[in-house]
Amino acid sequence: MILTPLPALFAANPEQLGNHVRRLRWLMLLAAAVLLLLSALAQLQLPWLLLGQALACLGLLNLLLPRLPDGAPRLFAGLLADIVVLTEVLAMTGGAANPMASLYLPPVLFAALLLPRHQAWLLAGLSLLGYGLLFGWHLPWPLAGDDAAYAFQLHLVGMWLTFAVSVLLLTTFVSLLAQQLAQREAALARAREAQLRDEQLVALGVQAAGVAHTLSTPLNTLLLLSEEMRHDAPPALLPDLQLMQEQLQLCRDALVQLKAGVETRPAAMPVCDVLAARLQGWHATRPAVTLRRHGLLHGGPCMAPDPRLWPAFFNLLNNAADAGGGEVELTVQLVPGWLELIIHNRRGSLSAEQLARAGLAPLDSAKPAGLGLGVLLSHVTLSHLGGELNLDNDAQGGVRATVRLPLEETA
Repeated sequence: MILTPLPALFAANPEQLGNHVRRLRWLMLLAAAVLLLLSALAQLQLPWLLLGQALACLGLLNLLLPRLPDGAPRLFAGLLADIVVLTEVLAMTGGAANPMASLYLPPVLFAALLLPRHQAWLLAGLSLLGYGLLFGWHLPWPLAGDDAAYAFQLHLVGMWLTFAVSVLLLTTFVSLLAQQLAQREAALARAREAQLRDEQLVALGVQAAGVAHTLSTPLNTLLLLSEEMRHDAPPALLPDLQLMQEQLQLCRDALVQLKAGVETRPAAMPVCDVLAARLQGWHATRPAVTLRRHGLLHGGPCMAPDPRLWPAFFNLLNNAADAGGGEVELTVQLVPGWLELIIHNRRGSLSAEQLARAGLAPLDSAKPAGLGLGVLLSHVTLSHLGGELNLDNDAQGGVRATVRLPLEETA
């Protein structure tokens, strides 16, 4: 798996990641306030007014940061203020001898992860400069008395507090960053799958155009031959010839529609009326299939389904009819915000591998002339229409295909 570079991730989500850093800064200020309170209880001699001014300035800047340009400028300004204020606080509390000097690391790490290289190196250089200045420019270590053991113990406590704050900052931020990376990688994986399906559809469209051109002449020839045969055929064969001519005419009409392009969107009608009319046309091509309808049978919200829905829907219906031995059930129901069409055949089942691949790649087809493309095409079409397709095995036998479409009711 190829990971997204962290600066690119920040560029894609500057506001969200910037807000995370601002919240961590508030957490740092709260920790500093608690530390000052503990220092007062320990009777340390500190320049309280100067320390309060430094922390107040950092808090005010954190409030004003959203006014700066979004992205790297805002984050750079905040991290620069962190380094400056930390240097000021350390200078007033013992300089380089203060164990809190290790807190230079989190801002440098955040800059290295999220900022352009030149800005990250600039902040790293400023932190090194600030730390170096503390060796010669600082107030004495604040102790009440000259007890060396007490001073060492205080230094150890400071080291532990520095470690605790660093762990808290880094764990919180890196966890958030890992979550952002995981979400972005998942979105990229979905985009790659969608692109692959679209490329397959384009290839199929080119092939379909060629097939339509190739089949038009043989179909016209067969229509003429069937018409001639009807004139000379015995009466017993006339019903079969009539059915053959109707089927050929349906094929010819489908090719004409394919050549003409996308069908125009019809006027809004009650969804069950639209479905009944479409099912009547489908049943003319599959007269031997027994279709049982359940759920909502009449009326329903007024809708104008996209014409691309019907080829995807009838692909699934044909698959169910073939797998079910000529029997298929259709349940129409309304769930909040969705129209749900459940196509159910009572025979057979899909393997776990087939269920996992459904909609992502052509499935193996058991039909003599099957290409295994029906579910893939239906899945892609429904995704483009904002809908969903789910396949699952029924515990009582058979396979269910659940089609969900967003319910956009039209008055």
